[in-house]
Amino acid sequence: MQSITEAGSATASSVAVRRWPKPGPGLMAALFLSDSLARALLAPVIPLEALRHFGSERNASLMVAAAGIMGVIATFAIPALVQRWRPRRVYLGAIALLVIAPASMAVDGLLGFSAGWFLRSVAAASLLTLLNLYISAFIPKRQLASSEPLRTFVSGAAWVAGPWIGVRLYTIDPLLVFGISGGFALALFGFFLWLRLEAPTGIASRNPLKNVRRYFSQPRLALAWVINFGREMWWVTIFNYGPWYLEEQGFPKTAAGDLQSSCTALLFLTLGLGWLARKTGLRPFICGAFLIIGVATAVAGFAGGCPALAWGALLASALGAVSLDSVAAVTFLRAVRSWERPQMSTVFSIYRDAASVIPPAFFAVLLTLFPLPSVFIATAVFAFLCSLLALFLPRSM
Repeated sequence: MQSITEAGSATASSVAVRRWPKPGPGLMAALFLSDSLARALLAPVIPLEALRHFGSERNASLMVAAAGIMGVIATFAIPALVQRWRPRRVYLGAIALLVIAPASMAVDGLLGFSAGWFLRSVAAASLLTLLNLYISAFIPKRQLASSEPLRTFVSGAAWVAGPWIGVRLYTIDPLLVFGISGGFALALFGFFLWLRLEAPTGIASRNPLKNVRRYFSQPRLALAWVINFGREMWWVTIFNYGPWYLEEQGFPKTAAGDLQSSCTALLFLTLGLGWLARKTGLRPFICGAFLIIGVATAVAGFAGGCPALAWGALLASALGAVSLDSVAAVTFLRAVRSWERPQMSTVFSIYRDAASVIPPAFFAVLLTLFPLPSVFIATAVFAFLCSLLALFLPRSM
């Protein structure tokens, strides 16, 4: 395995010199930008199309959970696929799925839309895992401090502009937004094919499942996982159920993209919010952020018949979520032991996959019994619970 890894590194280095002046933070940000744009354009479109195809919020919620399961399967399959076919081929395959997905969704039928949605989920989960692999291979630790902010910035720009533009293209002609999304993915495929950039396979060989018991036997790590799960649950709710709720409140379809873009735009406040967290202390800051989410999301849930209040409350709840985005991962980084950080990091990252499956599945049951606002009330209740749990964070944090 060591010889294979060394050969992979040598190949990557030689290709990098020939195809790209320096495969550093700029290149990784460019790859992430193209991927993010292809997905962000469809972010408000998919919930609207799902409701049209499946006819009810309950059925559409089941599909949200099913799509999340496909993403989880992809996340756990990547290490084996990389060992079998090498990272570059798997990366190209994931991008190809991102090209095919909008084409499948453009077919005006339930089967085509569902297949495209599943392919998009697999592609998104795979590309995130693979990009992290490439970052590990090509970005030295000393450059991560500059690489991650750049990647966050380009991703934020894509997710601010993408939903706003995508939903307007959708109102003109759905084929237009599907075609442009596929075009960005196709451009990414051509760019990565031209790069011929390979990464060593050894980096992707860890299996997170074997470390799950060890992770959750440590209360501080378990608490960090729940806090980050709660934060991600809010994003899943706002991106999937927010468009349905706004449409139910009488807003035009473009409001779905406006809400997603407005919430994401608040991410540019993370530097200032991070400074505030250092001044106030991590524990009160996280408690307060979850309280903001809980109160504002509950107001949105009870604001039926008052569209302006519902909109304002959902946007206000985003301030709490963005506050958590600036510091929530610190709860893990300060709790994990240095000698087991690689193993525990893989378990910690599962919170994203869990949040894409567990809440939508629960919401599907909830929507069988209650109307759509119950989803936001349930999200608020969990936020209040997370606020209480955050009180158990050590003062030293």
